[in-house]
Amino acid sequence: MDGEIFCFIHEGGELVKGANGSVEYKGGRNNSMTVNPNISYDQFVSQVCRELNIEAKEIKFNFTVKFDPSCLLPLHDDASLARMFKFNDMFSRVYLSPRADLDGGLVAPSSALTPVISSTSAHVNTHGNTNVDPPMDISNDRPRIQSCGFLQICAETTPMDQLDSSQFQNTIMGSGQTFQNVSMFRDAVYWMSLAGKFRYYFKKNSPKHITVVCKVDECPWKITCNALGYTDTVQVHTFRNVHNHSLDDVASFKPLVRSNRASLVIDNAIRSNPDYHPRQICEDFNKQHGMRLSYSQAWHLKEKAKERVYGLPKNYYKLLPWMCERIVQKNPGTIVELTHSSDGCFGQLFIAHAISIQGFTMGCRPIIAIDSSHMSGPYNDALFFAMSYDANDSMFPLAIGVMSSENYEDWSWFLENLKKVVGDKEVVIISDRRPALLRSVPEIFGVENHAHCYHHLKEDFISFLNKNIIRGTTGKENALQWLDSIAYARLEHDYNVRMVELKRFNDALATWVKDNAPERWAMSKFPKKRWDKMTTNFDESSTIMLRDECHHSIYNFIMDHMAKLGAMLVKQKEESTTWEGSIGPKIKEKVMLNITKGEAYPVNLLTNGVFGVCIGKSIFNIDIMNRTCTCKAWQMLDIPCEHACAALLSTSQNIYDFVEDCYKFPNQELIYCGSFSCIETHDMPSVDNDGVVRDFTGRIFFSLDSPHIKRPLGRPRKKRVESQVLDKRTIYCSQCHKAGHNRKACKKSLS
Repeated sequence: MDGEIFCFIHEGGELVKGANGSVEYKGGRNNSMTVNPNISYDQFVSQVCRELNIEAKEIKFNFTVKFDPSCLLPLHDDASLARMFKFNDMFSRVYLSPRADLDGGLVAPSSALTPVISSTSAHVNTHGNTNVDPPMDISNDRPRIQSCGFLQICAETTPMDQLDSSQFQNTIMGSGQTFQNVSMFRDAVYWMSLAGKFRYYFKKNSPKHITVVCKVDECPWKITCNALGYTDTVQVHTFRNVHNHSLDDVASFKPLVRSNRASLVIDNAIRSNPDYHPRQICEDFNKQHGMRLSYSQAWHLKEKAKERVYGLPKNYYKLLPWMCERIVQKNPGTIVELTHSSDGCFGQLFIAHAISIQGFTMGCRPIIAIDSSHMSGPYNDALFFAMSYDANDSMFPLAIGVMSSENYEDWSWFLENLKKVVGDKEVVIISDRRPALLRSVPEIFGVENHAHCYHHLKEDFISFLNKNIIRGTTGKENALQWLDSIAYARLEHDYNVRMVELKRFNDALATWVKDNAPERWAMSKFPKKRWDKMTTNFDESSTIMLRDECHHSIYNFIMDHMAKLGAMLVKQKEESTTWEGSIGPKIKEKVMLNITKGEAYPVNLLTNGVFGVCIGKSIFNIDIMNRTCTCKAWQMLDIPCEHACAALLSTSQNIYDFVEDCYKFPNQELIYCGSFSCIETHDMPSVDNDGVVRDFTGRIFFSLDSPHIKRPLGRPRKKRVESQVLDKRTIYCSQCHKAGHNRKACKKSLS
């Protein structure tokens, strides 16, 4: 916290509540002081006692919060002091009373005013009703900020504490306690049953009168409540919090699982951990409440909790227009496009933040990887990505899109908006080979600028091997090695030699390579510069970055994406300040590898500025002035190749001076020099029960309905299909110690 807090000090009087609900402090004396919000509890007490000239041992401290000034909360340690500052804005009120009142719990009554409980936030009427049982179990071990609805524990809790039964023991504290409506009272009764591990039933259950008794015969536990007049507020009338159970009763009458109410228990756990698995919910409920849940019950509890935390699925898209407008206001220069159907249903969304546009324009190389992933929400949305690369070859997020599908129309619309981000800059687009992209990318960026992802092409090649041609591990490995050598060959001659070898191995494989547009993925065939970027793997890693957010509502997804984007940009910018030298660690590693290889090569000076490097039967000519090598690696990557490093070492020149500026620190500074802010939501409108978006002034905002298409039935996939290209763990036999099989499949004789 910044600044100081203005603190009112009240001593010797009483806090009373009038019939109209207003709260006043009667009698005593008032004082004031300013307090640093970082002060400790002991320092605060000393400062107050010094101001009032009193002894700290003789008094107790209480405070109020702005949203419930009638509730006195105990102030007794650093945690409660921090809560006082947290739940009050620029000023707070502290009430002093003698230590003798610590056990009473009631502020002195007044004949015309209703006294207020000081040890808890419940409103208890102790006079005006003589036919009620005396209050029981009024004390609270932990301060709470509301008595109605779900009790919000002020102190931070661990994930295990969030399901702790003890926090529900005092949801109902005595006769006279009020609740805003009947539903909140029923919730409180259920939470008490969880804490006490007993079962109850409603002997009478109506909006005006409720009687709840224990399920065990002859058990005295009983709670009744009545409605106050014609309002929705209900007040506890009878509160008999005593049980008489045998061991058999405890085992036979455990709390029932009610998804609408039991799901409230895991709300905080879902907020802190959206991936809270149903099986873990089953285990935690068994440990904390002694309740055995089935997987289906736990799943329904989680879904109910998600609806309360993230909202109803039908309302996910209501706030989207307001969010888009706020994003542009907060970050000028951001491009946000939102479309909808004629009947007001969500269609397409495109977001490119101003800091991403500025960074790409000022420093990123003109190469973009695009890909998509499914969102596993209730609607069949698709998430689109566009990524570039910074000076250290790390991924740089450029744009995201949320579409109803992955068809040609959606990809064309996304790429047209991406073209606005790029402007007149000619860029190379790397994508997979799905039909929608094979058609849309050439139409918008040109066929000569479309590079196919080699990773996806290799997947298709493996599928062709499995279905038609090659059987056996050795043959497949050889075929993949030839495909790699064809794809990564920099010279046309090397490409032709590898193609001849593949044709000799299997003519059908060579035909498949020719028929699958090698000019779009092979290094030697691709007409444009792409800095050795052969795949969209960086873009796939962005899917991993947003793996959890893909399961949220679209509103929470955008908020979480902005938070992660800001954190990632800050991290990359801070890491660039720790570079040793003018280039980043990833580029430096590539240069060092080339230097290590080039140190052993013999170098001959051919003409002025041109050197020759002989490796076996091959001779490579290096032109230092024009920064070229006949292997083409220097021209393709803008980093001195191993042959160029050998030539530069022979002339005692600094190799890092010949690395292009696009990899150097000044360029990295330009990429991350922009500013970025997440949107503020304190004045965010809310969705009414009738589906209308309004703010606190009653102003109505434009809203969208959810898309028509819903995801198919069944559990959504949360893990991507495993790649056939990724290296898998090699199995070794424990008997013959050879790879490729285990002991059970070993053909070696046991003898």
